[in-house]
Amino acid sequence: MEQEIATQVVGLGGVNDFSLWQLFLRADFVVKSVIIILLASSVWSWALIFDKYKLFKKINESSTQFENKFWKSKSAESLYNKGDKEAALNMAISLLDKEDPGVRLRAVRLIGKVGGEKAGSALRMKIRDSDSKVQKEVVKHLGKLRYEPAMEDLVDLVPESDEGLARVIGGAFANYGEPGIDMLVERYEDPGEQSNRRAFKQTLIMVGPNVAPSIIKNLRGKSFFENRDSFDILQRVKNPKTARLMIPYLKDEEVAEQVIEAIVKLGSSAVNATIDALNAMDSKNEDIRVREGLIKILGELKDPRAVESLEGLSQHSSERIRDAVDHALFKIRGF
Repeated sequence: MEQEIATQVVGLGGVNDFSLWQLFLRADFVVKSVIIILLASSVWSWALIFDKYKLFKKINESSTQFENKFWKSKSAESLYNKGDKEAALNMAISLLDKEDPGVRLRAVRLIGKVGGEKAGSALRMKIRDSDSKVQKEVVKHLGKLRYEPAMEDLVDLVPESDEGLARVIGGAFANYGEPGIDMLVERYEDPGEQSNRRAFKQTLIMVGPNVAPSIIKNLRGKSFFENRDSFDILQRVKNPKTARLMIPYLKDEEVAEQVIEAIVKLGSSAVNATIDALNAMDSKNEDIRVREGLIKILGELKDPRAVESLEGLSQHSSERIRDAVDHALFKIRGF
């Protein structure tokens, strides 16, 4: 035993190189493994530190850029508040291409507030903005500005719109009035747009009551099947003048029954218009089909307000009209 220890001491004493590398080479397997693991962990840790450093540097730079853009947009608003609308408009337009959607949103609102041809032209270029909030704001302000060069772009946007965007587009066309609504209805009626008809119908409903006159103009010469979507729109937009606008179409034999059904669906809001139309008819130059249609409508509506006008026709010279009156009064009274 003593001889083995002496041999090891002599062996160690014969080694003059105590460098780290030599110590590592002389170490056993376990020690070498531990050292390698520690070195690998150290390298990995420093790599993480360096990566995090780059990430935080990028975040700081982005934050600085955002602050600059934010204060620039605030500067644009400040210029507007001071009355320098032209400078405010130019600064806001320069912000429309910024990466941050919040900055673009503020810019769009300010541009819409300034208004004018230049504002409309700038907003038109952002009608397909990648951010849905910005896009809706653009559409809304184009409608408020009634910027007509953008109407066709807005119509083209309808097939790809969801319910939220359709609502905003509908509001925009309500602001445009008859020229814009007519353009929208024309595309809705286009046979080439059959695959997009549902989207156009949804948007027309969003336009609201003002869509009724443009829809009614396109009823004639079509079958019930072709007009059923249009009648559904008219029923849902609840224009108080819809019945009055539709009554003249009772003269058209092709759509008369559809018109009667559509007016009845309007409910009590159609009663006064129907009674007025019936009372206003000239007995000398009357159209039997129209008078009969009005009587049928009042019978289906079952409103007591119609009794007096109907009773006044109970002695009409036409048996067809007398029969229609009796039938209508029976429905109203229930006997």
